Amino acid sequence: MNYIELINNFWLIDEQKGFNGHETRLYFFLLCLGNRLFWKMEWLEYGDDKMQAYIGISAATLRTSRNKLKAASLIDFVVGGQEYRTKTRYKILTPNPTPCHGSIPYSKTNTKTNTFKTVKNERFSKREFVASGSDFD
Repeated sequence: MNYIELINNFWLIDEQKGFNGHETRLYFFLLCLGNRLFWKMEWLEYGDDKMQAYIGISAATLRTSRNKLKAASLIDFVVGGQEYRTKTRYKILTPNPTPCHGSIPYSKTNTKTNTFKTVKNERFSKREFVASGSDFD
């Protein structure tokens, strides 16, 4: 899974879940961290206080955003302890290759064609042209 595929997957899931700005910013910040580390580590560590300051959210909003992203199977996380040096660990999950129920992937071959039999120029003879003076005529 590459960076662009993770971003595209996020927007597909966002259409279904409707993430708010905090959740979106958190996910893209985690993508930025992973990219900055050249994706060498499976788990990313980042302190909650530093995360809150960087994203500009409260502790409660950070918890809510993390939980919603986890429920959407975009990330996994292990909360750090109460100690100062214990950081929360994040893992960016790769999407499931099977499509979700209810979502129909776009396909250029699934186009609707006109199956009505018409006589030559019959379909044009039933239409009229109305000039209303609009810019959209």
